[in-house]
Amino acid sequence: MEDRKFVQPLLLIIVFLIAGAAFTGVVQDSITPSYIQIDDECFNDGVDNDGNGYLDLIEEEDCRFWPYSNGNGESFTPSNSYDINENYQPYYDLTVDYVRDFVGKQCGGNLAGCIGTNFQNEVQFYCFFSDNVMLSPFDNIFDKFFNVWHNTMINDGSFNTFNSVCNIIGQAPTVLPTIEYQASSPIAENAEGEGGGK
Repeated sequence: MEDRKFVQPLLLIIVFLIAGAAFTGVVQDSITPSYIQIDDECFNDGVDNDGNGYLDLIEEEDCRFWPYSNGNGESFTPSNSYDINENYQPYYDLTVDYVRDFVGKQCGGNLAGCIGTNFQNEVQFYCFFSDNVMLSPFDNIFDKFFNVWHNTMINDGSFNTFNSVCNIIGQAPTVLPTIEYQASSPIAENAEGEGGGK
């Protein structure tokens, strides 16, 4: 008789373990995967971290060559110092976060706050930023990144996504699309195209 006292609690424990294992799989599938994102030295810090006269992703070639946080920021990152098979934020998505952060810091968080621009939406500003603020346009950077500098790395679709946004004939989107992950939120539209900034 004494042996039977342990059977019922043991069955309950087994049922809870099975149920827990089943629910654990469901929860794990809904978690957003973590991405290696832009290095702090390359992300709008306004500091020439390596002392060569170039700042951040806008000007610094070493940031454009390897912008990710597992590199050396504004200092050159040798190709053998990182694993190309890690889970990197797509380069295009990284530049979207960069431009949105720029608007946040330099324009008071809205397009109307940017000096000399009358853009109605973030797509117009992003494409302008690429061609007129960046030392090298984003599409050139994406092309070099995947076809010259890191040609063994799997192309993440950045070049094609950029072209579908900035080099489109006809109606362009008003919100920047996402390839996989963007840490930032879209910039509010400036429907009247007001500008002037601070």
